[in-house]
Amino acid sequence: MKRILSLLLSAVMLVSAMSLVDFSAFAASKLPATSITSLSAKDNGFKIKWKKKSSITGYQIQYSTNSKFKKGNKSIKIKSAKTVSKKITKLKAAKKYYVRIRTYKGKKYSKWSKVKSIKTPKDTKSNKDNIQKETHCTNNNNHSISCGNMGKWFNNKDEVRAYWDEVDIGYFQQYQNGTITFKEYGEKSPCGYECWSCSYCGKWTGNFKYN
Repeated sequence: MKRILSLLLSAVMLVSAMSLVDFSAFAASKLPATSITSLSAKDNGFKIKWKKKSSITGYQIQYSTNSKFKKGNKSIKIKSAKTVSKKITKLKAAKKYYVRIRTYKGKKYSKWSKVKSIKTPKDTKSNKDNIQKETHCTNNNNHSISCGNMGKWFNNKDEVRAYWDEVDIGYFQQYQNGTITFKEYGEKSPCGYECWSCSYCGKWTGNFKYN
């Protein structure tokens, strides 16, 4: 009889102890996992789409040329739970990449999604031409046309006009200060200009015109 009472007492104590445990905390610690819904090759990379999840901070994308993710891994954090796509660029051409994604909240992460793979496109002639245009002038200072007598290059046509105004105002101030005569002002200050742009980088230069 005492043994039965002892067992019953132990059972009651166990039930009481379990009632004090907050099982919701365990449930909350397990973040919802997401999955990749689309993976498509783009110019010099790929675009990834995934399922939207709630009660999280954001997502972490990881990609690598190693299928086991043992080396060369790259990670990108998406800091909004509402974002469901991302374009990854500046990757090697005609290369196979393995991609996975997971959710996170604070310092906690969900399990990784199923790994998917994508092969980036080959270099096309247009892509190579664009790269050449972007680097031709900056690397070699070799524009498609020569620099004008303004002696510099501008980002756009408006900057050319602004520079002409700046030069003209500079000479006019010298005339007002008595540094040069009115005749010298007329000879030194350009009365107009002509301009053109580089077909490689799109920057502008020009020639001042004088009376």
